[in-house]
Amino acid sequence: MVIKTIRLLHLLSYMLVTSQVLFYLFILSDALKVISLDSFFEQRKAIDSLMLGRFKLMYYSCLVLSLGIVFLSARNPSSPFFISSLVALIFLIVDLVITIKVSMPLNSIAHTYATGSESANWEAVRIEWLNYMKYRGVAIMIGMVSLIAGLVFGKN
Repeated sequence: MVIKTIRLLHLLSYMLVTSQVLFYLFILSDALKVISLDSFFEQRKAIDSLMLGRFKLMYYSCLVLSLGIVFLSARNPSSPFFISSLVALIFLIVDLVITIKVSMPLNSIAHTYATGSESANWEAVRIEWLNYMKYRGVAIMIGMVSLIAGLVFGKN
């Protein structure tokens, strides 16, 4: 019963992470491409200020649960559940690396934007940020599909 509870919590936390990234990928990214730079950077600042604490809790709890699930299912390393859980963990880590190495530094740059600022190529910052959100979306979606496949096809 404990393992099933951990699996459920893991799936829910991974779903939460996935939904946040996919919201940007499928819904918000098109809108963010067409709004003014002032609106884009104002929106980034507002969301970042609210998300930072929630982001850490959401991602790190998902990472801990992912590590736990991989560890618990490692007793049967050829099982679909172990393999899919490992794939999901790897792609969660890929998403986290992109976030920490690229998205967060771009967010820091975005926070320096001043309305009407023309001293830097702000459009390039917006395009780069949106592109990396796509990469994150692909990575986390691969992990989520893998995780669901393991839950559906795995006996472990």
